[in-house]
Amino acid sequence: MLNDFFYYLSIRFRKENDLSDLTWAMCQSCESFRNAFLRFFFEDIDLTKEIIIEREKSGEGSRPDFVIDCDGLTYLIENKIYNHSHHFGQYDEAFNVPPSRFGYITNYKVQDKEALSREYQLRTWEEFYDTLKNNLPDDEEQKQFWQGYLNYIENVCNMVRIEQPMKLDGLYSLYCLVQIFEKISEREEQDFELSIYSSNSVCGSTASRLGFTGVNFEVKYKTKHLKVKSDIWGWIGVYYNDPEPVIAIEFYNKPGWGEGYCKMVLPYSTKWAKQETFTKPYFEEKHYLTFELSDDLHKKFNLSESVSEQEDILKSFMDEVLRYPIALMQE
Repeated sequence: MLNDFFYYLSIRFRKENDLSDLTWAMCQSCESFRNAFLRFFFEDIDLTKEIIIEREKSGEGSRPDFVIDCDGLTYLIENKIYNHSHHFGQYDEAFNVPPSRFGYITNYKVQDKEALSREYQLRTWEEFYDTLKNNLPDDEEQKQFWQGYLNYIENVCNMVRIEQPMKLDGLYSLYCLVQIFEKISEREEQDFELSIYSSNSVCGSTASRLGFTGVNFEVKYKTKHLKVKSDIWGWIGVYYNDPEPVIAIEFYNKPGWGEGYCKMVLPYSTKWAKQETFTKPYFEEKHYLTFELSDDLHKKFNLSESVSEQEDILKSFMDEVLRYPIALMQE
């Protein structure tokens, strides 16, 4: 449960300030974590003294993420995820601390020449992740909090932990899968018509990203049962950023994308349930209405030795999702 809590935090609270706030809260509530966090940057800090950690304390036009007072000595820590706007020579001078007491943690390698030439304490979030993971506390309650936090930073900092050797012989299957997505996204049925908007894309964008790809399609309903006031675009694709890939259909709940579909099914959210081809739909990040191919059909798809059978599975999945608003209204 605690791991799930941190995971869902990582979905909604993904910005640098969110990461700093959660890290500060961890330091305030768990002394073993606070000590590990500070020792990660400053090996010689005296943890037996009274320590006060402040968030974004202002001083001479500067506002570091963490200002630490340890028995009269000031230490600074700055957090960056993707922001490359650095503050070397600014924050340390504003708070009158030497570079050796200025910690800097990023999810990329700092290339700043000044920082590399002096004693700034440069670290990465991946290094901190490994440090925590290899030094989990014995106390079970504290251990669970540490593990939840690890789950959080792994997602927020987009860490890819590659532990198994890669095999290239499966890449052709990904190419073939996209071809089938294209084929079933360009057809006309009795109650709807489909056309491809873009291929090798992600939902809500025409650009593909590492870890998932598919086809953006337009759907035009013919049935009189549906009062569709806007054009509808959806996405069918595969998430392959996990050892167990997931085939899904999504509607981006924004004008010009899948808002029209979402408006049809949202009033019936209390009736949402698992169907023959898909699991119970859900909202991803409050914007993406997501349908996942059922576990049984995933297994059937993987075990099938017939391309036509695999195509039929995907077509049935897509058809049931597209007819879902009609099914809900008829219940």
